[in-house]
Amino acid sequence: MDYLKADNIEIGKIVTSYRKSKIQSEAEVRSKLIAPLLEAMGYLPEYRAEEFPVYGYNGQKKLSAKNADYILFDDTGFADHRNRTQSHIKWVQNHSLLVVEAKKPGKMPDELGQAQFYTMWTKAPAYIETDGEDVLGYFYNPIVEDYEMLKVKIDDLPSSDLLQSFSFESLKKVKSDGLHALQAINKQLRTQIVYQEETMEEDINLPAEAIAFYRGLLGKNADHLTDMQVICRFLNMTNAILQNDFRYDIPPYMLSIPRYHYNGKLYIDNMVFPLISGEVLEFYWNDVTRYQFESQYIRILVQYVNDVLTAFEVGYHVLDRQVAERISNFALVKKCLQAQTIQIVIENAAGRMITLPAGDPGDMWTSKKHVCQMQDFWLEGLNKMRAIEEYYNIEFKLRYLANPEEIEEMLDAVDVVYDGICMQQNCEITLPGNLLEEDLIVEEPMLFQENTRIPLKDRVIHGIIFRPLRSAFLPCKAAFAGKNENDIVRIPGCCEYQIIN
Repeated sequence: MDYLKADNIEIGKIVTSYRKSKIQSEAEVRSKLIAPLLEAMGYLPEYRAEEFPVYGYNGQKKLSAKNADYILFDDTGFADHRNRTQSHIKWVQNHSLLVVEAKKPGKMPDELGQAQFYTMWTKAPAYIETDGEDVLGYFYNPIVEDYEMLKVKIDDLPSSDLLQSFSFESLKKVKSDGLHALQAINKQLRTQIVYQEETMEEDINLPAEAIAFYRGLLGKNADHLTDMQVICRFLNMTNAILQNDFRYDIPPYMLSIPRYHYNGKLYIDNMVFPLISGEVLEFYWNDVTRYQFESQYIRILVQYVNDVLTAFEVGYHVLDRQVAERISNFALVKKCLQAQTIQIVIENAAGRMITLPAGDPGDMWTSKKHVCQMQDFWLEGLNKMRAIEEYYNIEFKLRYLANPEEIEEMLDAVDVVYDGICMQQNCEITLPGNLLEEDLIVEEPMLFQENTRIPLKDRVIHGIIFRPLRSAFLPCKAAFAGKNENDIVRIPGCCEYQIIN
């Protein structure tokens, strides 16, 4: 596909100018980075809608309008189509190209549900989300998972050609090609995209894994059907269930599809004010009802069977980029995990209150011990990192680590460097057995090596390199008496590290 490339030279100038400012807010990310980047990608200001309302539905229920940070169109008429009318919504869906969401620096969410929501209801081909440090770009797919096209650091944008996939000319062509593809499918289905019992002449071209997934969901309902018929039956069945708000005698997969969306507040013990606010999704199938409370740091899943609480799980996701902020928010999580009672107040017409016996959950919260242990583990590591920051007068910028080996190496580096500043053992010093004739008594730490190469490897913590600076014996009794030159005496040691710029 012959895309019109984004202007990489201009993008380089934008990034250089952006880096001159100390960005502290989402508004600055919008004005100083996103707006000029979009122009470099071929989007004229008159095609850029800011705080544009997006309307969604949950079954037959209208969801409150949510404003997208930016929606880029292929036409300037978006100002006349901001209302919840069928004609306005159709215009938006026919002309939308790109959704762009900004976040405060260091606040990139783990899940991009907000951008996905805007993209799904506006029918934009793609969406981008950035916190001013990282840029993620996806092409929306209504059938399988969205395709990750772009994952790059801001400083690497000028050298990346992937941004061109999201340019004005690129997405305009994608939109046009998509329309032609839908017209072809419509012709293939003859009159309408509705499941017909007769055999289709041709099947839709989807990955085998996707077809197998939908067949598994339909079970016996997929027997003897072509691939096209499977997709049609799944879509029609799901749509009918949602439109009629069916609960009983429906396929089990409907328990995974949210029916209602509410705002909610989480309280613990006897607190008058909420610990944190969030969103609540309601799911149901037959006699099972589930609620999912999701906030910035805490996630809770609750299950009822015949209106009786049977199980719940409490988890967390603390992803702040600064150590001090992450420690502060882990303290909030700890309050929730240590609470005797957790209450979730759902802001719906019934004002439902969910009460969870967190202090004595019995068999209902099976992972509590593990979750609390892991929370203590991460908090201990963060406190060590904070001590390192204060000792060296630095500030780590925490980044996402996916490789288990990389995580283990980083955690080991934190322990080693922390032990070095606390005069705790983090190494072992070996000496030849004939160095001394008598045992060596070390009563207090004693300098061993300085201003010379210490045979220990560098340690790296979130991009900052720590190199061995000096080592010392720690209090001990080193047994030299009776040893010869072939013997090795091992002495507990402490190595202090310095930062290499």
